[in-house]
Amino acid sequence: MPFSENRFFIAGFIPVTVFLIIIVRLFYLQIIRGDFYHDRSQSNFIQERPINHSRGMVLEQSGLVLIDNRPAHDLYVTFALLPDNRKTLKQIGQLMALSSGKIKELDQNLKHALETKDARWIELGTLKSREICSKINDVVETESIGGVQIDEPIQGKTYQCQIRFNALQLPSKDAAFERLRELLEFSKEDFASYVTSAQKKAQGLGQFKPVLFMTDIPFEAYARIEAAVSLGLIPGVATFDSVKRRYIYDNMASHALGYLNEISAKELRTKIDYRPGQRIGRKGIEKVYEKELRGQDGVERYVVDAKGRRFGQAWEQTLLGDDRIEAPKPGHGLILSLDYELQAAAERAFLGEAGSVIALEVGTGFILALASFPNYNPNAIVARDNKKLLSAMSKNPLKPWINKAVQEHYAPGSTFKAITAVAGFEHHILTPSTHQNCTGVFHLGRASWRCFKREGHGRIEVVSALKTSCDSFFYNLGYQLGPDRLAFTAKLLGFGRKTGIDLDMEIPGIMPDKDFYKKRLGYYAPGFVVNNSIGQGEVTVTPIQLAVAYDAILNGGTIYKPQLVREIINVQGERIEEKKPVAIAHLKESEENLRLVKEGLAYVMQPGGTASGLLWRYDLPELSKWLRESGVVIGGKTGTAQVVKLSKAIKHLDPTKVAYMQRDHAWFVGFAPVDNPEIVIVTMTEHGGFGGTASAPVVAEMVKTWYQKVRGKGRYTHLGVSLVK
Repeated sequence: MPFSENRFFIAGFIPVTVFLIIIVRLFYLQIIRGDFYHDRSQSNFIQERPINHSRGMVLEQSGLVLIDNRPAHDLYVTFALLPDNRKTLKQIGQLMALSSGKIKELDQNLKHALETKDARWIELGTLKSREICSKINDVVETESIGGVQIDEPIQGKTYQCQIRFNALQLPSKDAAFERLRELLEFSKEDFASYVTSAQKKAQGLGQFKPVLFMTDIPFEAYARIEAAVSLGLIPGVATFDSVKRRYIYDNMASHALGYLNEISAKELRTKIDYRPGQRIGRKGIEKVYEKELRGQDGVERYVVDAKGRRFGQAWEQTLLGDDRIEAPKPGHGLILSLDYELQAAAERAFLGEAGSVIALEVGTGFILALASFPNYNPNAIVARDNKKLLSAMSKNPLKPWINKAVQEHYAPGSTFKAITAVAGFEHHILTPSTHQNCTGVFHLGRASWRCFKREGHGRIEVVSALKTSCDSFFYNLGYQLGPDRLAFTAKLLGFGRKTGIDLDMEIPGIMPDKDFYKKRLGYYAPGFVVNNSIGQGEVTVTPIQLAVAYDAILNGGTIYKPQLVREIINVQGERIEEKKPVAIAHLKESEENLRLVKEGLAYVMQPGGTASGLLWRYDLPELSKWLRESGVVIGGKTGTAQVVKLSKAIKHLDPTKVAYMQRDHAWFVGFAPVDNPEIVIVTMTEHGGFGGTASAPVVAEMVKTWYQKVRGKGRYTHLGVSLVK
């Protein structure tokens, strides 16, 4: 079909019209408004101000907030906007025909005058050229340079002008930092470290972006700096609103909760969603659930002049449009299985200097309390002036950085006898009617191992052996099992491997079998398993492993993965994910045999039991009275793990007579009620001496708290409408 004349006209008219519109618009922008936009372009600098997201809150199981966020102010510096006095000196020096050496000397004089607060004017020289004096004056006025004085006295008919500088008034990077230091009220030494750190971050294109200089500045300093910025006294400096993590109960559960600190330059190379100055989870829940807790920052784009002062939102809206603000997205919150009352009881009742306490909900794997000692205050760890604290913690021989519940392993002592008993049942070496004769010593070849009761227990079966903690019974049972069968059951219960707890840096401990010894020593001796059967020798366990294993014995044979988080929720408090108990394995032996093991553990605080002295502790009268009168029976097992082999001259029954680092470790594993256990608690007191003396009171205090304040309490009763503060 032929192309009609009308269609040809329309096809030509449209592009011509569009072209004319573009020409008119360009004429308006470049000719009519050209000067306006030229001036603006000379002084505008578009910056991006991060709008910090709210990191998800962390609550304990009844809804009490453990970690939230508080408002704060951070200080940023854009190095490209800092005044450059060298540029000023070079401009004026070149007009005066000064040598580079003279300019450098002048720069040094100005720095010295600034450091010494010398307010005198430094004379640069005298000029006789009106033209050069006029050019220098134009530079000073055009760029609004303070601290430069141009005197033009007339002497007779000869024109001359004098150029002078004042170091305290001349805009310079050093002067800006000195003014900032004074506003912050910092010493020169402390302030210098912040300058050095910021300069490292501002390399290359980083000098054109706001670099985090200091976090969480005091409000009084913030007010002073804001006033100085508004007056243009410290170009390149800006304060940004931010939020800071707050650990409401300071030291409480610090190893479980963890803390944040600034992301490193190395990490930024791989973590592209982070920016310099942001904080990242370093330990505990904060680290493991970083992805869930972390939200996404927003961005506000704004326009500043050459001195870093904002032009105002109206101009920014015209220049940048509605897209200048991207709203932040908050992180998800966590509801933990920790209970405030139990956690507080654990930390209040602990009697030692170092160790840990763990409480598990029987039959689910959820952790009700987790405390490690010495602990620390995460608020102090993330504080600005934390260097002395970090240094002291790193040098502390009691290792406060270590989460003793999952990152430290110990010989379990007699607490391991229950595991040996379970292995005996699992491999059909032990039956309910199996009896052995304890003479006070177990012989194997020419070697012998003594029972703690030197005269022996006589004819004894498994329930009584656990009740009295007879060593000889378990020496014999361990030898009959052999290293591989004992290790098989122990590993099934969680020893010698990580439990999978949702905390960082868990260690597996050691559960040796025959291959272990052959690889390590080149041979295996039958006596090795004799030591292992009572929790000595090469066996080492973490407190969390012991809690998981006893939970399996108490719940009928299911080994559960320990967990700290019950739910993940959004900012409105709505459930996103509910954590369910995770069964890892199951013992094949009958519940009846496990009931016998549990029965043997039920006498620990009864008359004659290894922790029965707690019923009459004169130093703990209220607790002892409650144990006698409440009707609550606590089952469990004490354990004493030798740290070093001591001389026979040392009185082992009095730990106070032994140097602290040579005292035995003290274990107590407790559970209640004995007939239908609901809670199992493990206390490890490093160098505590005896489990019944040092660790059992902690367990008893927690059981008391369980009955008086926690048991039957509804969960999430403190939840509000919003989980963001």
